[in-house]
Amino acid sequence: MEVWKEFEANQLTHSAAHYLVAAHDIIGEQGYARAADIAKKMGIARSSASLGLHALIEKGYLKEDANKFLKLTTSGQRLAVEIIGKKVVLKRFFQDILKVKPYQAEVDTCKIEHLISSETGASLFDFIRFMSSENVEVKKLLEKFWLSKETPQTCPGLEKCTVCETTCLKELMPSKVRAIR
Repeated sequence: MEVWKEFEANQLTHSAAHYLVAAHDIIGEQGYARAADIAKKMGIARSSASLGLHALIEKGYLKEDANKFLKLTTSGQRLAVEIIGKKVVLKRFFQDILKVKPYQAEVDTCKIEHLISSETGASLFDFIRFMSSENVEVKKLLEKFWLSKETPQTCPGLEKCTVCETTCLKELMPSKVRAIR
């Protein structure tokens, strides 16, 4: 399979991930969840929630009893917890390591939390844990990085750049973003 087609191979769509996490949260808060509860939490129509939840039931992540109460299956529970974990890790990475503003970190996290693999999520967690350590050298490195974001960087040229291979990536970044850095 070509790599770009992997996007379609995700377990859940963006909306389905939100329905699953909402169900997880509500069940954790009140011990049960109904489509109406999830619709209210997400600020959407009950019919939209019902359709989205039905897809999760078909995939085996949720079960619905005769009284329309929803329960997470073992695989649904595991997937919801994994998405929540990746959300926390991504947001911490964006805010604490990259110093992205909180709102933008939240938006970007929301866009990709369900798309990254378990392997990438775990590696990112390990990286954040390392970068957040009390190690003096790591702290100095982070400070240098943060300072470099505030100071305009000169490009060494493609032939000497250790990041860019065939195209100057700095030139590909929108000028508005580059001006901030």
